[in-house]
Amino acid sequence: GYGGDNSGYYLCTSNSYWTMSPNFFSGANTYVFLVNPSGGAHDYNVSTSRGVRPVINLKADSLKLGDGTANNPYMVGA
Repeated sequence: GYGGDNSGYYLCTSNSYWTMSPNFFSGANTYVFLVNPSGGAHDYNVSTSRGVRPVINLKADSLKLGDGTANNPYMVGA
């Protein structure tokens, strides 16, 4: 969803946040994707405070146990 409206996607949270991985480096500057409230992603020099939301994609059959709560966390298997 680079640059577009992705309001229906799971990355859309109605808040702006940085992605975990940098997009590119230029001299002393690091450019990371910033996801805007409508879910669009644009690369920006990291110069403002925002949250970071790492995303990990798993195969559907990777989750073996748990319901994602603190007392019963997801267990991932190979």
